[in-house]
Amino acid sequence: MFDKIFGAASVALIAIGAVQPSFAQSVAADDCATGVHAIIARGQGPGNPNSTLDVMVTLQDLILAQIPGSTSLGLPFNYNEENKFDSVYNGAHLMQSYVTEYHKSCPQSKMAVVGYSLIYVQGAVVMTDAVCGTSSLLLSPVAPLDASYNKFVIAAIAYGDETFFPLQKWDKGNCTLGLGQFPRLDPAECEPFADALQNYCDIGDSRCCGILPLDGDAPTTPTWQSTTRMWSTS
Repeated sequence: MFDKIFGAASVALIAIGAVQPSFAQSVAADDCATGVHAIIARGQGPGNPNSTLDVMVTLQDLILAQIPGSTSLGLPFNYNEENKFDSVYNGAHLMQSYVTEYHKSCPQSKMAVVGYSLIYVQGAVVMTDAVCGTSSLLLSPVAPLDASYNKFVIAAIAYGDETFFPLQKWDKGNCTLGLGQFPRLDPAECEPFADALQNYCDIGDSRCCGILPLDGDAPTTPTWQSTTRMWSTS
């Protein structure tokens, strides 16, 4: 189910739009998701530099349409291009807080956490650092999410993750030799969430699959299209 949903979203034109702000995850029992609750750390793109609540609308709509009883929101982390490392650090802690708060309110609900890095170091790293903790050089240390949450976080999806490290069981796509700009040096920290984690990266996307760290930019959408063709036949 989740492979189909997240794969379909990646081949679509990713529209960046806004959702109603939500700054707390404490919700009434009647409002708990019976499908899945998705927390989406978006990508920052040109044309809307001041918004902190934009999400991947296509993906959000697929989740809500294909998994009845689902809810979703954009993680309101304060992205700042000039101080992106602090933004990622704060965003990872905020995502962890949203996961733990939501679980306290809705202990029977399942969650999906999603991160997308469009141009700068951000959404995908926020998500993977929130789940796995930090093990990349230059990034401020974040402890991993407590392993007990692996019963409730049933999908952890990254697109264009700058901490990508090849040949991990959760890697998706054809990047087998390249590294992210800030490669994860201790991928084993992700193991408690291995069944949920899917890290999508293809050759040509140097954010996650550069031959050397800090390689130049590459278009994102074409590499996702080739990956989606693989998902559609799996």
